Amino acid sequence: MHDILCYEAGDEDSLQNMSEKQGFVLVAHRGNSADAPENTIAAFDSALDYGFQHFETDCQLTADGVVVVLHDEQLGRTTPGVEGAVADARWNDLRELDAGSWFRPDFSDARIPLLTEVLQRYWGRTHIHLELKSRQPELPGTVATLLSETGWVEAALGSSLATLPAAEPLSTPSPASSQQQKPPQQQQQEQQHGLDIDRQTAADGYCVNVARPAAAPPQQLSSQRHRDFNVPGLTITSFHKDQLRRSLQLLPGITHGWLVHELTDERIQEALDMGCRQLCPRANVLTADAVQRAVSVGLSIRAWGIKDMQLLRHSERCGCHGATVNWPRTAREELLLPTQLTPPPAAS
Repeated sequence: MHDILCYEAGDEDSLQNMSEKQGFVLVAHRGNSADAPENTIAAFDSALDYGFQHFETDCQLTADGVVVVLHDEQLGRTTPGVEGAVADARWNDLRELDAGSWFRPDFSDARIPLLTEVLQRYWGRTHIHLELKSRQPELPGTVATLLSETGWVEAALGSSLATLPAAEPLSTPSPASSQQQKPPQQQQQEQQHGLDIDRQTAADGYCVNVARPAAAPPQQLSSQRHRDFNVPGLTITSFHKDQLRRSLQLLPGITHGWLVHELTDERIQEALDMGCRQLCPRANVLTADAVQRAVSVGLSIRAWGIKDMQLLRHSERCGCHGATVNWPRTAREELLLPTQLTPPPAAS
């Protein structure tokens, strides 16, 4: 494992310029899971300690309706000696389980966190990419309530995330027509000029009647951070379309991302139809053309399944806005990304 990048005193200005120019975001997968047991407070703290203000985590419900932060729906891998489904266990059965010694003996005091605990501890300090892991139909509603109670929804709705224009359906204009008339983006921008654009929510929870964002040229995709990756911030993701629909009905102003195995035109259109603002494809089947098509209709792209630096560099070259990685410190050093200039505020 490589050491964290170090900088000399007095380099703050140049580092700030680098930070503003570097738009590719490294998301610490399940926290800094290379240096601490995944999905524990130790892993999330480690991510922030090393300057990573984005981390990804997973949530699901216990039998008594408590939202816990845990990836596997079956106990055992990160809680050795205990078996069974998380959905069949009560919180009192889980709260004292050792969730860290499987990683290293000195983490034997690590426990499965409550989602409430994570939300309270990192409020205003980070961008959480929260995956609705299970298909439990009550999960999106319970999560939405916790996000509201802990101030995350209010904070997001008070930021630029609340007024982002919705993406538009994917279209493929003919070369002839595109040369004879103005680009669709320019036409819509002219139509909307001078108008107050209200965010209107349709019956199924996604936003309609708003302007399409202008697409960035390919060479600029990684030159500036995408607005969906603001810090502090919140993104809700899932592999399950039904969970995303439920969540979008409750939280239409929050960025939602659909985790998919391949970035195709069909998946792009399905994401737009649901009201998602982000697609999260698997890295090893990405193409720059597919990423550009998704970006051109207003979607942000975050890759997953990064097994090595070759895949990470491929994701960046394809124009992705970010990627989840288990080894963020090594990734940052290899990509020559700047570290955070100041340490995050201490948890209260």
